[in-house]
Amino acid sequence: MLPQPARAQYGEYEVKAAFLSNFTQFVKWPAKAFANPGAPFAIGIIGDDPFGSSLEKIVQGQSVAGRKITIRRSRSPGDVRGCQIVFIAKSERGRIAELIAGLQGANILIVGETEQFTRQGGAIGFTMEGDKVRLEITSGNAQRAGLELSSRLLKLNRGSQ
Repeated sequence: MLPQPARAQYGEYEVKAAFLSNFTQFVKWPAKAFANPGAPFAIGIIGDDPFGSSLEKIVQGQSVAGRKITIRRSRSPGDVRGCQIVFIAKSERGRIAELIAGLQGANILIVGETEQFTRQGGAIGFTMEGDKVRLEITSGNAQRAGLELSSRLLKLNRGSQ
């Protein structure tokens, strides 16, 4: 189940990590998004990793359609092109357009946290509303990446599609 917009009892990045983990259940990737049938499901992080150990703890022991979840960190889009989800940290705010362009053409759910993220080509942008993490979703950007978003995920959209 998707986490509801969460309050401050959990840290902002614990909540964002939980969302990233849960996106795996509410997005369909084509078979060609994986190098081979046994390839892991990979979540990439570009920039300064704000999650600490939260993301690893959440995905530990989880799988997606029988694929173990792995985490990759980099500053280059080329290093994470084989990932299914890529989170672009706010430390990269000056290069968002360049990074998203470097990921275009791959079956990647591009997620970020900078202002206007979805307008720059990302599929899901995290925004803060008081102490709540909200989602701004642009399904057209996900569709261009060959991904299908669940209607349950789209119901959490705070932005425009």
